[in-house]
Amino acid sequence: MARTPARAMAAPLAAALLLMTGCAGAEPAAPAAAPVLAGGEIQLVDAPASSAGLTGDGRADEPAPAATTQSPTPAPSTAAADAAAPAKWVQLSVNQAAIGATVTDVTGFSLYSFAKDSADPPASQCTGECATSWPPVLIQPGGRVFVDGMQTDDVGAVRRPDGGVQVTIGGRPAYRFSGDTVPGELNGQGADGTWFAFAADGKPIDALISTAELKAAKPDRTGTLTAKDGKDGPIVVDDDGATLYRFDGDDTDPPASNCKGTCAVLWQPVVAKSGGKVKLKGIDEDRVWWLSRKDGTKHVTLDGSPLYRNVADSSTDTIIASAAVQGWTAAR
Repeated sequence: MARTPARAMAAPLAAALLLMTGCAGAEPAAPAAAPVLAGGEIQLVDAPASSAGLTGDGRADEPAPAATTQSPTPAPSTAAADAAAPAKWVQLSVNQAAIGATVTDVTGFSLYSFAKDSADPPASQCTGECATSWPPVLIQPGGRVFVDGMQTDDVGAVRRPDGGVQVTIGGRPAYRFSGDTVPGELNGQGADGTWFAFAADGKPIDALISTAELKAAKPDRTGTLTAKDGKDGPIVVDDDGATLYRFDGDDTDPPASNCKGTCAVLWQPVVAKSGGKVKLKGIDEDRVWWLSRKDGTKHVTLDGSPLYRNVADSSTDTIIASAAVQGWTAAR
């Protein structure tokens, strides 16, 4: 599914680890491409996580790959414990945003570089309180990093001062921003003149940007709505298995979509792919209807609520818990 701009911005912005190839052990579910070891810390896979039958965000109870011959990871410090726990696997995806193609994690959250970090050799200078505001992208030793839309040569890993393994992009350690509350946001871009989103080529996007045109996301065209039990409870998904959402700000009697401006940039309206009704699996037909849009498409509704998909969410079977703060509820 084509990606669309994930956030509009109008603000001025201030201006490797060597990959060592080795043989990975046999995997129960072989991905589309054989993984290679990156510096003995991670396994790179040139394919999305779904190719290995993986869903979610890498923190499920899926067995971790066999560890390499590296020494055990030291016990993390208090500051590291405050950051996100190491994932069993990580996916790096490329999504289109107002500032260009950016790198996100599997759930669509933007990833950032820190200008004070070293890229050659890679080293993180963000510890303590910094790591709380900017959680490092951590992975268990020997874990797989699925690379979807960029070059595996741009991806590696580095040991942090606390002993944890952090994913690097273009040689620079990768971080998320605690101020991004839903996938696709870029609230950390240009912060303190030192934090910049990664471009698809692995370089920080630190060019001066004065304005960006606000463009609504293209509709999420789907042929089927499916009710299923996801990792976070019952959900309704589209053809791609992505969780669909309702917006608290919409009207339901009569149904009307009030998602406009920045909201419309981050959330795609779910429309019938063929222009007619969608097929239903596990959903009563009398719960589903649609709204006619100006472009002639039909915006699908569930119990009177228009349905949406987050534009940058690449995960399956997972609910964006933080979306509730902005009034978004997973469709059930």
